[in-house]
Amino acid sequence: MHLHKKIIAYKSVIKEWNKKDMKTEGAQRSFNNYNNSPPFLAGVISKEELPRVYRILDALFRQIEYLGGSVNDDLSFNIRNENVHIVVIESQDQIKHEMTREEAKELLIYEDAKRHHSWESEPKIRKYGYVFNGRLRITIRKSKYFRDTDSVNIESRLSEMLKELYVESEVVRIDREAREEAQRKREEEEKLREELRIRYNAEVERTIALTNIVQDYDAACKIRAYTSALELSENMGDKTDAWIDWAKKKADWFDPTVERTDELFGKRKHEKDSEQKALKNSRYYW
Repeated sequence: MHLHKKIIAYKSVIKEWNKKDMKTEGAQRSFNNYNNSPPFLAGVISKEELPRVYRILDALFRQIEYLGGSVNDDLSFNIRNENVHIVVIESQDQIKHEMTREEAKELLIYEDAKRHHSWESEPKIRKYGYVFNGRLRITIRKSKYFRDTDSVNIESRLSEMLKELYVESEVVRIDREAREEAQRKREEEEKLREELRIRYNAEVERTIALTNIVQDYDAACKIRAYTSALELSENMGDKTDAWIDWAKKKADWFDPTVERTDELFGKRKHEKDSEQKALKNSRYYW
């Protein structure tokens, strides 16, 4: 039987990544030993065991599809509309590292430099090496995994794996809905904060405008009080009746309850602040 089409397509992903893997022979290979996590199956399965892994996945994929699920391009599962991932690794045995000729040469150069009191960086030669041992481990949930033992191969537990995949899909659903609900709450809280910010800023603007209007009203009242005092005074100085009439009109211009239009100044923008309303000499011809 031919392998599942998704597996056939995915083989090139593993091949390309493994070609670029810079780890030396005998280096430990696990997800924790890579700066950037390799794609599924790459780097952590020997080329000898990959065909076996493909057969196991092929059996799972066909059962998932028979039950109404599907397989994604990255070989994850779509079960009951939830994306389910598994982790497959091959165990490694730790063995004593046999020094290579190149390493022996580097060590000799370093020791010779040390004897002659010259500087040379000490070569990093590991004490142990690691070799794949053909034993697979498939993790479906954080606390649920299947592995080869001396007496049992992982293939004999495919039905249990299938069951755990469906259990995991429910776990994924619950987690996803919890994240979505948390996100909804965050968005709702952000919306309420934004609405409050807009309301607050609008209230600030209204209050500032009110105090600016009151300042104009206060100026109008003071002008009227002054002109009334002049009219009652026996000594008006150089203030004529025409000047008092002019001053009263200016009071009406300042007064937001009257809003008189001045022939030169136009209508006063009472809600603006003092700096914006300040009268300034014009530098230009009319």
